[in-house]
Amino acid sequence: MIMKAFFSGIFLLMIIFSSGQISDKYPNDIGIENDPDVLYVEMFDDGLSNIVSRYNDVQNQDGMVLEKDLPPGSKDGFSLKLTSIQGKNNGGHLYRNFSPGFDSVVYLRYYVKYPESSKGYFHHEGVWFGGYNPPTKYASPQAGRCGMGDKRISIAYEMMDSNRIHPYPHIGTYIYWGDMRNFPNNVCYGNLMQCGDYNPPKAAVFDEWTCVEIMIKLNNPVSAYNGELRTWINGEETGYWGPGFPKGSWTWGNFFIEPNGKPFEGFRWRTDENLNINWIWLEFYHDDPKAADSYMQLDHVVMAKKYIGPIKEN
Repeated sequence: MIMKAFFSGIFLLMIIFSSGQISDKYPNDIGIENDPDVLYVEMFDDGLSNIVSRYNDVQNQDGMVLEKDLPPGSKDGFSLKLTSIQGKNNGGHLYRNFSPGFDSVVYLRYYVKYPESSKGYFHHEGVWFGGYNPPTKYASPQAGRCGMGDKRISIAYEMMDSNRIHPYPHIGTYIYWGDMRNFPNNVCYGNLMQCGDYNPPKAAVFDEWTCVEIMIKLNNPVSAYNGELRTWINGEETGYWGPGFPKGSWTWGNFFIEPNGKPFEGFRWRTDENLNINWIWLEFYHDDPKAADSYMQLDHVVMAKKYIGPIKEN
Protein backbone atom coordinates (compact mmCIF):
# COMPACT_ATOMS: atom_id res chain seq x y z
CA MET A 1 0.00 0.00 0.00
CA ILE A 2 2.86 2.38 0.87
CA MET A 3 4.64 1.70 -2.44
CA LYS A 4 1.36 2.10 -4.34
CA ALA A 5 0.74 5.46 -2.67
CA PHE A 6 4.32 6.47 -3.36
CA PHE A 7 4.11 5.71 -7.07
CA SER A 8 0.67 7.34 -7.26
CA GLY A 9 2.17 10.49 -5.79
CA ILE A 10 5.05 10.41 -8.27
CA PHE A 11 2.60 9.96 -11.15
CA LEU A 12 0.54 12.91 -9.91
CA LEU A 13 3.65 15.10 -9.73
CA MET A 14 4.60 14.05 -13.25
CA ILE A 15 1.17 15.11 -14.51
CA ILE A 16 1.38 18.45 -12.73
CA PHE A 17 4.90 19.11 -14.01
CA SER A 18 4.14 18.07 -17.59
CA SER A 19 1.13 20.36 -17.72
CA GLY A 20 3.00 23.39 -16.34
CA GLN A 21 4.37 26.29 -18.33
CA ILE A 22 7.62 25.91 -20.22
CA SER A 23 9.29 28.86 -18.47
CA ASP A 24 9.06 27.09 -15.08
CA LYS A 25 11.77 24.70 -16.24
CA TYR A 26 14.14 27.52 -17.24
CA PRO A 27 14.62 30.17 -14.53
CA ASN A 28 15.39 33.57 -16.07
CA ASP A 29 14.65 31.92 -19.47
CA ILE A 30 18.20 30.55 -19.47
CA GLY A 31 18.34 27.58 -21.83
CA ILE A 32 14.69 27.86 -22.90
CA GLU A 33 15.79 27.71 -26.54
CA ASN A 34 16.82 24.07 -25.95
CA ASP A 35 13.37 22.88 -24.89
CA PRO A 36 11.95 20.33 -27.37
CA ASP A 37 8.66 22.22 -27.52
CA VAL A 38 10.23 25.60 -28.30
CA LEU A 39 10.15 26.66 -31.95
CA TYR A 40 11.96 30.01 -31.97
CA VAL A 41 13.65 32.35 -29.50
CA GLU A 42 14.89 35.93 -29.85
CA MET A 43 16.66 37.49 -26.85
CA PHE A 44 18.45 40.39 -28.63
CA ASP A 45 21.67 39.59 -26.78
CA ASP A 46 24.26 38.98 -29.52
CA GLY A 47 24.65 42.37 -31.18
CA LEU A 48 22.50 44.28 -33.64
CA SER A 49 24.28 43.02 -36.75
CA ASN A 50 23.64 39.41 -35.74
CA ILE A 51 20.04 40.17 -34.81
CA VAL A 52 19.08 41.76 -38.12
CA SER A 53 20.86 38.97 -40.04
CA ARG A 54 18.22 36.53 -38.77
CA TYR A 55 15.38 38.40 -40.46
CA ASN A 56 14.34 38.47 -44.11
CA ASP A 57 13.06 42.03 -44.08
CA VAL A 58 14.42 44.89 -41.96
CA GLN A 59 13.07 48.43 -41.88
CA ASN A 60 14.87 51.36 -40.22
CA GLN A 61 17.82 49.51 -38.73
CA ASP A 62 19.33 52.89 -37.87
CA GLY A 63 16.40 53.44 -35.52
CA MET A 64 17.03 50.21 -33.56
CA VAL A 65 18.92 50.43 -30.27
CA LEU A 66 19.99 47.77 -27.77
CA GLU A 67 19.20 48.70 -24.16
CA LYS A 68 20.19 47.28 -20.77
CA ASP A 69 16.64 47.90 -19.54
CA LEU A 70 15.27 44.36 -19.07
CA PRO A 71 12.00 42.70 -18.01
CA PRO A 72 11.68 41.36 -14.44
CA GLY A 73 13.45 38.02 -14.21
CA SER A 74 15.76 38.66 -17.12
CA LYS A 75 19.24 37.99 -15.80
CA ASP A 76 21.47 39.78 -18.28
CA GLY A 77 21.72 40.93 -21.88
CA PHE A 78 19.75 43.51 -23.84
CA SER A 79 16.31 44.48 -25.03
CA LEU A 80 15.52 45.95 -28.44
CA LYS A 81 14.16 49.48 -28.77
CA LEU A 82 12.52 50.38 -32.08
CA THR A 83 12.23 54.14 -32.47
CA SER A 84 10.41 56.71 -34.58
CA ILE A 85 11.35 60.31 -35.34
CA GLN A 86 8.59 62.79 -36.07
CA GLY A 87 8.57 63.86 -39.71
CA LYS A 88 11.40 61.48 -40.61
CA ASN A 89 10.13 57.89 -40.31
CA ASN A 90 7.24 55.72 -39.12
CA GLY A 91 9.23 53.43 -36.85
CA GLY A 92 10.64 50.14 -38.12
CA HIS A 93 10.25 46.37 -38.17
CA LEU A 94 11.87 42.94 -38.32
CA TYR A 95 10.14 40.21 -40.34
CA ARG A 96 11.17 36.55 -40.54
CA ASN A 97 9.82 33.70 -42.62
CA PHE A 98 9.94 30.10 -41.34
CA SER A 99 10.27 27.16 -43.69
CA PRO A 100 8.42 24.82 -43.73
CA GLY A 101 6.41 26.56 -41.01
CA PHE A 102 4.52 25.24 -38.00
CA ASP A 103 1.25 23.35 -37.93
CA SER A 104 -1.38 22.60 -35.28
CA VAL A 105 -0.80 24.74 -32.13
CA VAL A 106 1.57 27.71 -31.78
CA TYR A 107 2.13 29.95 -28.76
CA LEU A 108 3.88 33.31 -28.95
CA ARG A 109 5.14 35.03 -25.81
CA TYR A 110 7.04 38.31 -25.60
CA TYR A 111 7.71 41.24 -23.30
CA VAL A 112 6.86 44.75 -24.44
CA LYS A 113 7.11 48.25 -23.01
CA TYR A 114 5.01 51.13 -24.34
CA PRO A 115 5.65 54.77 -23.36
CA GLU A 116 2.78 56.86 -22.03
CA SER A 117 4.00 59.65 -24.32
CA SER A 118 2.53 57.65 -27.24
CA LYS A 119 -0.97 57.65 -25.74
CA GLY A 120 -3.40 58.80 -28.39
CA TYR A 121 -1.10 57.93 -31.29
CA PHE A 122 -0.75 54.14 -31.31
CA HIS A 123 -1.31 52.41 -34.64
CA HIS A 124 0.22 48.95 -35.19
CA GLU A 125 2.76 48.26 -32.47
CA GLY A 126 3.50 44.76 -31.23
CA VAL A 127 4.53 41.31 -32.42
CA TRP A 128 2.43 39.70 -35.15
CA PHE A 129 2.58 36.11 -36.41
CA GLY A 130 0.71 34.07 -38.96
CA GLY A 131 0.94 32.43 -42.35
CA TYR A 132 1.07 33.21 -46.06
CA ASN A 133 0.42 30.73 -48.84
CA PRO A 134 2.70 30.78 -50.68
CA PRO A 135 5.24 31.91 -48.05
CA THR A 136 6.83 35.33 -48.49
CA LYS A 137 10.02 36.95 -47.20
CA TYR A 138 8.23 40.20 -46.45
CA ALA A 139 5.09 41.23 -44.60
CA SER A 140 1.97 41.34 -46.77
CA PRO A 141 -1.03 42.12 -44.51
CA GLN A 142 -3.31 43.27 -47.38
CA ALA A 143 -5.46 45.34 -45.05
CA GLY A 144 -9.03 45.83 -46.22
CA ARG A 145 -9.26 42.56 -48.17
CA CYS A 146 -11.82 39.99 -47.09
CA GLY A 147 -11.67 36.22 -47.40
CA MET A 148 -8.29 34.79 -48.46
CA GLY A 149 -8.83 31.68 -46.34
CA ASP A 150 -6.42 29.78 -48.55
CA LYS A 151 -3.75 32.48 -48.51
CA ARG A 152 -3.48 34.45 -45.23
CA ILE A 153 -3.65 34.24 -41.44
CA SER A 154 -2.55 37.24 -39.38
CA ILE A 155 -2.63 37.35 -35.56
CA ALA A 156 -1.80 40.36 -33.40
CA TYR A 157 -2.46 41.22 -29.77
CA GLU A 158 -1.34 44.82 -29.68
CA MET A 159 -1.80 48.22 -28.10
CA MET A 160 -4.98 50.00 -29.06
CA ASP A 161 -5.93 53.56 -28.22
CA SER A 162 -9.36 54.44 -26.95
CA ASN A 163 -12.21 53.70 -29.34
CA ARG A 164 -16.02 53.69 -29.30
CA ILE A 165 -16.12 50.19 -27.79
CA HIS A 166 -13.57 50.59 -25.00
CA PRO A 167 -12.69 54.26 -24.47
CA TYR A 168 -9.26 53.71 -22.92
CA PRO A 169 -5.89 52.37 -24.14
CA HIS A 170 -5.65 48.59 -23.91
CA ILE A 171 -4.04 45.56 -25.52
CA GLY A 172 -6.46 43.75 -27.80
CA THR A 173 -6.73 41.19 -30.59
CA TYR A 174 -6.44 42.30 -34.22
CA ILE A 175 -6.80 39.32 -36.53
CA TYR A 176 -7.29 38.41 -40.20
CA TRP A 177 -8.52 35.04 -41.49
CA GLY A 178 -10.72 33.66 -44.22
CA ASP A 179 -14.02 33.86 -42.35
CA MET A 180 -13.39 37.25 -40.74
CA ARG A 181 -16.28 39.70 -40.64
CA ASN A 182 -16.37 42.81 -42.75
CA PHE A 183 -16.89 46.42 -41.74
CA PRO A 184 -19.15 48.86 -43.65
CA ASN A 185 -18.56 49.13 -47.41
CA ASN A 186 -17.54 45.45 -47.43
CA VAL A 187 -13.95 46.06 -46.37
CA CYS A 188 -12.13 43.85 -43.86
CA TYR A 189 -9.76 45.19 -41.25
CA GLY A 190 -8.47 43.25 -38.27
CA ASN A 191 -11.35 41.81 -36.26
CA LEU A 192 -11.60 42.64 -32.55
CA MET A 193 -12.63 39.67 -30.40
CA GLN A 194 -12.72 40.99 -26.84
CA CYS A 195 -15.58 43.49 -27.00
CA GLY A 196 -18.40 44.50 -24.67
CA ASP A 197 -18.91 44.74 -20.93
CA TYR A 198 -18.90 41.01 -20.08
CA ASN A 199 -15.12 40.50 -20.41
CA PRO A 200 -13.60 43.89 -21.28
CA PRO A 201 -9.84 44.28 -21.74
CA LYS A 202 -7.88 45.79 -18.88
CA ALA A 203 -6.51 49.28 -19.18
CA ALA A 204 -2.93 49.34 -20.45
CA VAL A 205 -0.01 49.98 -18.13
CA PHE A 206 2.57 52.35 -19.60
CA ASP A 207 6.32 52.59 -19.04
CA GLU A 208 6.46 49.11 -17.52
CA TRP A 209 7.29 45.72 -18.98
CA THR A 210 4.22 43.66 -19.90
CA CYS A 211 4.26 39.94 -20.68
CA VAL A 212 1.99 39.16 -23.64
CA GLU A 213 1.12 35.66 -24.81
CA ILE A 214 -1.21 34.47 -27.54
CA MET A 215 -2.08 30.99 -28.82
CA ILE A 216 -3.55 29.84 -32.11
CA LYS A 217 -4.80 26.32 -32.74
CA LEU A 218 -5.24 25.77 -36.47
CA ASN A 219 -8.36 24.05 -37.71
CA ASN A 220 -7.96 20.44 -38.83
CA PRO A 221 -9.32 19.30 -41.24
CA VAL A 222 -9.40 22.53 -43.19
CA SER A 223 -13.18 22.23 -43.63
CA ALA A 224 -13.76 22.28 -39.84
CA TYR A 225 -14.49 25.24 -37.54
CA ASN A 226 -12.43 23.76 -34.68
CA GLY A 227 -9.68 26.38 -34.52
CA GLU A 228 -8.99 28.30 -31.32
CA LEU A 229 -7.50 31.57 -30.07
CA ARG A 230 -6.33 32.30 -26.51
CA THR A 231 -4.64 35.28 -24.87
CA TRP A 232 -2.81 36.17 -21.64
CA ILE A 233 -1.32 39.29 -20.08
CA ASN A 234 1.27 38.83 -17.33
CA GLY A 235 0.25 35.18 -17.03
CA GLU A 236 -3.45 35.93 -16.52
CA GLU A 237 -5.83 34.58 -19.16
CA THR A 238 -7.68 37.43 -20.84
CA GLY A 239 -9.63 35.65 -23.57
CA TYR A 240 -10.39 32.23 -25.04
CA TRP A 241 -12.38 31.57 -28.22
CA GLY A 242 -13.12 28.20 -29.79
CA PRO A 243 -15.93 26.00 -31.14
CA GLY A 244 -18.97 26.74 -28.96
CA PHE A 245 -17.40 29.34 -26.65
CA PRO A 246 -17.71 32.04 -25.51
CA LYS A 247 -21.24 33.26 -26.16
CA GLY A 248 -21.72 36.54 -27.96
CA SER A 249 -22.68 38.27 -31.19
CA TRP A 250 -21.04 39.99 -34.14
CA THR A 251 -21.40 43.66 -35.03
CA TRP A 252 -19.43 44.17 -38.22
CA GLY A 253 -15.87 43.03 -37.40
CA ASN A 254 -16.35 43.14 -33.62
CA PHE A 255 -17.28 40.11 -31.52
CA PHE A 256 -19.17 41.19 -28.38
CA ILE A 257 -18.95 38.66 -25.55
CA GLU A 258 -22.42 38.27 -24.01
CA PRO A 259 -23.62 35.53 -21.62
CA ASN A 260 -27.00 35.38 -23.39
CA GLY A 261 -25.58 35.41 -26.92
CA LYS A 262 -25.01 32.57 -29.36
CA PRO A 263 -22.04 30.21 -28.94
CA PHE A 264 -19.03 31.33 -30.97
CA GLU A 265 -18.73 29.10 -34.03
CA GLY A 266 -14.98 28.45 -33.75
CA PHE A 267 -12.30 29.45 -36.20
CA ARG A 268 -11.88 28.03 -39.67
CA TRP A 269 -8.49 29.70 -39.85
CA ARG A 270 -7.66 28.17 -43.24
CA THR A 271 -9.23 26.39 -46.16
CA ASP A 272 -5.95 25.05 -47.58
CA GLU A 273 -3.72 22.65 -45.64
CA ASN A 274 -0.65 24.35 -47.12
CA LEU A 275 -1.45 27.47 -45.10
CA ASN A 276 0.28 27.23 -41.73
CA ILE A 277 2.13 29.49 -39.29
CA ASN A 278 5.23 30.54 -41.20
CA TRP A 279 6.22 34.08 -40.18
CA ILE A 280 6.80 36.46 -37.28
CA TRP A 281 6.75 40.24 -37.55
CA LEU A 282 8.13 42.59 -34.90
CA GLU A 283 6.27 45.71 -35.96
CA PHE A 284 6.49 49.29 -34.74
CA TYR A 285 4.31 51.36 -37.07
CA HIS A 286 3.97 54.79 -35.48
CA ASP A 287 2.75 56.92 -38.36
CA ASP A 288 0.62 59.77 -37.00
CA PRO A 289 2.29 63.00 -38.21
CA LYS A 290 1.24 64.70 -34.97
CA ALA A 291 2.99 62.11 -32.80
CA ALA A 292 6.21 63.08 -31.07
CA ASP A 293 9.31 60.92 -31.30
CA SER A 294 8.55 57.57 -29.69
CA TYR A 295 9.57 53.94 -29.27
CA MET A 296 8.51 50.38 -28.51
CA GLN A 297 10.74 48.06 -26.50
CA LEU A 298 10.80 44.25 -26.89
CA ASP A 299 12.52 41.31 -25.23
CA HIS A 300 12.30 37.55 -24.56
CA VAL A 301 10.37 36.58 -27.69
CA VAL A 302 9.54 32.85 -27.64
CA MET A 303 7.43 30.70 -29.96
CA ALA A 304 6.50 27.20 -28.81
CA LYS A 305 4.09 24.30 -29.12
CA LYS A 306 2.95 24.65 -25.49
CA TYR A 307 2.11 27.43 -23.05
CA ILE A 308 5.25 29.40 -22.21
CA GLY A 309 4.24 31.74 -19.39
CA PRO A 310 6.10 34.70 -17.86
CA ILE A 311 9.77 34.49 -17.01
CA LYS A 312 10.45 32.31 -13.99
CA GLU A 313 12.45 34.49 -11.61
CA ASN A 314 15.33 32.87 -9.72
